Amino acid sequence: MRFLRIKFVKYFTYVSLVMCLSLVFSFMWLEKSSENVFFDGPIMFTNKNPNFQRSQPEQYMTDRQLNPILRTFDCGKLFEGDHLELNRADEYLSNVRTFHYFQHRDNDDFRVLALNCEEYKKSRGYFAAPSNKLEKDFPIAFNILFHRNIEQFERLLRAIYRPQNQYCIHVDKKTPDDVLETMELLADCFDNVFIASKLEFIIYASYTRLIADVNCMKDHIERNFEWKYLLNMAASEFPIMSNLQIVQILKEFNGANDIHEVFITMDSQRFKQKHFTYIDIRTKSGYIIHTKKSKGDPPHGLTVTKGNAYNIYSRAFVEFVLEDDRARALLAWSADTFTPDEHYWATLNNLFSNPFLNTPGGFKGHPDKKPFFGRYIGWNTTRHVTRCKGGHYVHNVCVFSVLDLPALKDRHEVIANKFDIEYDPIAYMCMEEWLHNKTLNQEGIKDVRMYRKIAVQS
Repeated sequence: MRFLRIKFVKYFTYVSLVMCLSLVFSFMWLEKSSENVFFDGPIMFTNKNPNFQRSQPEQYMTDRQLNPILRTFDCGKLFEGDHLELNRADEYLSNVRTFHYFQHRDNDDFRVLALNCEEYKKSRGYFAAPSNKLEKDFPIAFNILFHRNIEQFERLLRAIYRPQNQYCIHVDKKTPDDVLETMELLADCFDNVFIASKLEFIIYASYTRLIADVNCMKDHIERNFEWKYLLNMAASEFPIMSNLQIVQILKEFNGANDIHEVFITMDSQRFKQKHFTYIDIRTKSGYIIHTKKSKGDPPHGLTVTKGNAYNIYSRAFVEFVLEDDRARALLAWSADTFTPDEHYWATLNNLFSNPFLNTPGGFKGHPDKKPFFGRYIGWNTTRHVTRCKGGHYVHNVCVFSVLDLPALKDRHEVIANKFDIEYDPIAYMCMEEWLHNKTLNQEGIKDVRMYRKIAVQS
C-alpha cells in the first residue's frame, strides 16, 4: 500500500510538472516575436454532413474546396495586372454567368461544422492567439451586419477574427429562423463573437439600418471589454488592410474618428420631408413611404451633414453617442428621415458646423476637406467609373470583380465595399489569399504619415 502511495505521489508530481511547463510554454508562445505563424493549420473545409448534396456542378460553386477550377487561377498574377490571367479569369466568369450565378455552400454545412467548435476553428484556420504584442494591446470592436449568405459571412469572420478583438453580429430579422439558428451556433463557438441582443427588420435606406449599429454599440459597451476603436461593416465587405495594419492606422488617429463628411453632395430632401418605414412582421418585409410632409428642424440647432454609413469610431465617440442628450435627440429626430445612417454619424462628428457638441474625436476642419480612409467604394457615378472595371452595381455601389484587383492592392483605405462570392468567387478568393499572406508576413504600413491628417484637426 505504501508503495502504491509513493507511486501515486510521483505520478501526481510528474503530471503537475508537465502541466506547469505547458502553461509556461503557452505563455511564451503568446509573447513570441512576429516571426511565428499563429494559425492552427491551413484554411480547410471538411464536409461531414452525410446529407449534403450539391444542386449545381462543381464548376459553379463559390468555394475553392468544392470547385477545383478556382484553384487554377494565379492570384499573384491577377493582382499584378497580368493581361492573360485577367482575361482568362474574366472569360471563365462571363461564361458561367451566361447560364448561372455561382452557388454558395449549403447553410447546413455550417450548422454541422459548429457542432464541434474546436475542430471547426482549427480546420478553418482561426487565430488562437494574438500575432504580436502591438495587436494584443490594441483590441478592436467590430459590428457586422448580416442579411444573407452564411458562407461569405463566415469567410469574412475568419479573415478578420483575432482573439483579442470583439465582434457583434446583427442578423437581419427578415432572415429565416434556421439561418439565425446557424448564425447563433457559429457565434457560440467563440467567447468574443456574439449575436446582437436586439435585432431589427432591416429596410434599405431606413432608420432600422442605423439602429442596428446602435444596438451593437450598446452591446459592446455593456460587455465591459476594453476595446479602443469600433469598425462597423456589412457582411459583403472585405478588408484591404490586415489587423496589424489597421492597428497601426488607428494609433495614428490618436483618438480621432474617421467619419466621412461632405457638403457638396448634400440632398436636403432626405431630412426636410418625412419618410416613414413600413414593416410587415407577418411577411417579414417592408419599404419606405415617401411623403411631402414637411419635417421640423433638427434638434439643438444642429447642422445636418451628409456622410457614410460605415466609419471608424473611437470608444469615446461611441460612449458619447449612447449617453449625450443631444446625440440621442438627433437619433430620435432621424427616425422619419431617408437614409439617416448617411447623416447621423457625420453630423455628430462635424465640429466645423457644430462646435458646441465638443464630440470626442470630432473633426474641426471643413467637411469637404476632410480625408477619409475608412472605405474604398466605387459609386455609380462618372467620377468613379474607373473603380468598377466589371461594371456591376447594387444600390449604385460597385460589386468589385477580378478586374479590380490590381487597383485594390494599392489602396490606402481600410475596407473595400463590396464583394459578392456568387458574382465573382475568384476576386474574393484572391482577396483572402492576399490578406492571409500579409498577415503571415507581418506586413506593416510603409508610411503612416498620411493617416495623421485625421488627427490634426480633431
